[in-house]
Amino acid sequence: MTNAQTPALRAAAREYHDAGLCVLPIKADGSKRPLVSWMNYKVTRTTPEQHDTWFSGDTPRGIAVVYGAVSGGIELIEFEGAAIREGVLDDVTEMMAYNGLGEPWADILSGWVTESPSGGRHYRARVQGGDVPRNLKLASRLAREEEYTETDRQRLREKPNARIVRVLIETRGEGGYGLVEPSDGSVHATGRPYVRVAGGPATVPVLDADTMAAIREVCHMADKLPLPEVAKTAPRPAPPRSDGTLRPGDDFETRATWEEILRGTFRPINTRGDETFWGWADGVGGVKATTGRGGADRLFVFATGSEFQAEVPYSKFGAYALLEHGGDHKAAARALAREGYGSRPLASVGAALRAEAAPTPGAAPTSGPGVEEDTAPEEEEERESESEGYGYDTTFGLPSSVRTPYDYRVTGRGVEVLSPSAETWTRVTFAPLVVTATFEDPEGDQYVELSWVDKSLGKPRRISRIVSRETAKRGRKLIETLGSAGLPAVEGDARAVEKWLAEFEAENVHRIPSEQLARWLGWQDDGTFVSSPEEGIKVDTPFEEQRGPARAHAPKGTLEGWKETVGALAGFPVPRVAIAAALAAPLLRPLGLNSFTLDISSRSTKGKTTALQVALSVWADPSEHASAMSNWRTTLYAIEKRLNLVRGMLTVFDETMAVTDDSLIDEVLYQLPMNHGKARSGGAFGNMLPWETILLSSGERPALSFTTSQGAAARILGTTIAPFGDNGGPAAAAAREGVLAHHGLAGPAFVRYILSGLAQATGPDTLKERHRRLTQEFRGTGDMTNRRAPMVAALVLAETLACGNGLLPYEPLAHDVWRGLFTAHSPTDNRPEMAMDVLREYVAGHAHELYSTARAAMGDHRPPFSGWLGALSQKDDGLEVALLPERARKVLAESGYVLDAVVGSWIEAGYLKTLPSQRPPHLVPRRFDGARAKCLAFSAAGIGFGDEDDPS
Repeated sequence: MTNAQTPALRAAAREYHDAGLCVLPIKADGSKRPLVSWMNYKVTRTTPEQHDTWFSGDTPRGIAVVYGAVSGGIELIEFEGAAIREGVLDDVTEMMAYNGLGEPWADILSGWVTESPSGGRHYRARVQGGDVPRNLKLASRLAREEEYTETDRQRLREKPNARIVRVLIETRGEGGYGLVEPSDGSVHATGRPYVRVAGGPATVPVLDADTMAAIREVCHMADKLPLPEVAKTAPRPAPPRSDGTLRPGDDFETRATWEEILRGTFRPINTRGDETFWGWADGVGGVKATTGRGGADRLFVFATGSEFQAEVPYSKFGAYALLEHGGDHKAAARALAREGYGSRPLASVGAALRAEAAPTPGAAPTSGPGVEEDTAPEEEEERESESEGYGYDTTFGLPSSVRTPYDYRVTGRGVEVLSPSAETWTRVTFAPLVVTATFEDPEGDQYVELSWVDKSLGKPRRISRIVSRETAKRGRKLIETLGSAGLPAVEGDARAVEKWLAEFEAENVHRIPSEQLARWLGWQDDGTFVSSPEEGIKVDTPFEEQRGPARAHAPKGTLEGWKETVGALAGFPVPRVAIAAALAAPLLRPLGLNSFTLDISSRSTKGKTTALQVALSVWADPSEHASAMSNWRTTLYAIEKRLNLVRGMLTVFDETMAVTDDSLIDEVLYQLPMNHGKARSGGAFGNMLPWETILLSSGERPALSFTTSQGAAARILGTTIAPFGDNGGPAAAAAREGVLAHHGLAGPAFVRYILSGLAQATGPDTLKERHRRLTQEFRGTGDMTNRRAPMVAALVLAETLACGNGLLPYEPLAHDVWRGLFTAHSPTDNRPEMAMDVLREYVAGHAHELYSTARAAMGDHRPPFSGWLGALSQKDDGLEVALLPERARKVLAESGYVLDAVVGSWIEAGYLKTLPSQRPPHLVPRRFDGARAKCLAFSAAGIGFGDEDDPS
């Protein structure tokens, strides 16, 4: 784009904005995708200030308009280039005139018109008195072989029966956008620009919703896709008779004309090529049906005011049977035989009539247009009647227009498919099974919701499960995945099941609801944020264990009630810090920070769990019966799944003392900042599960006391201050009661505030700069303080922002309070050294419990009352203290340390002797009191005895 084009884009943006339209910038890479995250702009118009930012400078850009309510109810009707070249626009214009829509259609054609790079035409209208529908594909056709792309050809090689479709007419409505002039060739794959042909935003006609609905219907009449046929409207031709004679129905298809069949119901209006357009016989209204569409000799009715089912192909025999015999094919065949249709004499038909009184048991049914009276047993008729008009709407909540695909039938006994010989039905499933919804997540991955009727508990009930489209297309994998949920199919029918689901969805592609899907809570890949499954976006977690915690993220009460509750905590810094952590979680992504831990620990029972509940109430139900608050008494994989539920929200784990394996907390603290779980062998499901979170932990023991790595201290913010002090019991009780009544509201409100700021041109940079300045302020002289500073700054920034917009009803904590809590040097930063000091002090005070040869030489062989602590022996490098591991473990545990968590650091520091031949190498054998045992043998740097010490 040249500098000359930049003012043109800015002028166009002003023109569109002044006309009430919502404007978007478009990437100049041929993808036609917006340059910015635009989900918010479906409901909120962009501003001139944003336009000036987007369309300034010499960076190539395109421009687009968001259609629907945000732009005052404007809707776009697009005729693709192929539709223009093939005369579809002319056909539609002619049909508009036939249907009394010539004048409003002329207004649209002479209004704001744009030529697309492919040679198509974009027309607009403003809808008044009703909502603009979503994007719709109104007319399509099958692609011709010469139009196939290499991608199309590859698809056909993989799936020879696939349909390659070319859209002719489509709309852009509510939630859609379309490129407009003066977007140049850089935004389109063809390299050609969008050009205004006529008018502009000021000349868009205003039409009422009913008129626009009628215009869309006429456009849909131009659809040329072949539709599947069903036996009741276009019976399958029966196999030829062995004697070469014609059945009455077959003869009728050849000899009868549509004028004869439709007389009194429809009248011909016009014929174009092989296609004839029909209107009501009384001359009222316009085009209501066509015959000869797509070269097929079928009747296709658009209107719903006749005996015919709309949008279903009818053969001549099917139409005749419906109009003259109420759809009874047998009665129609008999009547045609009497009228002389068919090759057999009338007497033969009479013989068949007499045979009808005593049908042959087990005779094979035939559903052809020339069906003979003695070929359909009563049982088969009964079963067929059950499949007619299956209640997809009442059973599965689908639209009443949903249809069963050709060659299938659905009854209370399940899904059945017609055999290739058209003589028998084969069971596919043991209960009705259908696709009830389709989904697409922000990454573009597709999913389907499968629903079936289950009677295992006696009373029929609907069961629904969401699976990836890949799984739905692989029958064996589908049955394996959903077998435990009761899917009514067996492995032997896997191929038939996958084919049925594909046929059902293809038959009802425009009728099955399609929705957006989120697989986790928090930040989505398109820049949106999903706080709760109740926000209107379907949330389907990949693990069953995540469903309960996801449901717990739901609003209750009022935001004002929550603010009143937390306002009473102004004088309690620790609960306020926990709230700040909950609000800081969504800032991790825009700030580029990794996940980290905030640990609240103390030996008292002064409100640790309540502080966690207050923080969790920002996003979820913090009550014990909900599943949002987790406990450390679990497995590593379960913790990873819980963390995997969120991207930018708080995760809470209570009671470190409940952990069954100390190394589990160590593993979590180590893995958390990596933003993903452990790599599991073979690429198994659950491999390296991702997350973005702040982990809030509490317990009587600090989480840091479980870690084996000194570096873990830099990834944890911890405090041992009692959250509610010595006299805060009433305040804690009131806070708990308040957040149980009001929760799940503050987090979404804070995210909306953050999103509004990030949507500004300089918003992301401003947020990062504020965090950078705070980080610099909280840096200190020590390495540990410097490494913690970005995490402290994130908490401070979150509280400052929330206080500034009134979400937190108190003044931000003073920076000195934050320094006192987290950034000042703490001896707990070196827990291995502190644990070593505990053992040194204990050995110094219990030297009499150490066995030594000198003591034995004095005749003192009696062990101490508490048993030997270890041994003291002379080595080349001096006196060596060797302690029994279980005694050392017990001593450390009494002081809040875990032996396994510090032993690695002791080895690195040279405090422990090792013997490579031993397993583990730090437990070396020592002999004392006639026994031999593996001990922790300390060097002089670890635990030393001076020359003045007397071990005896």
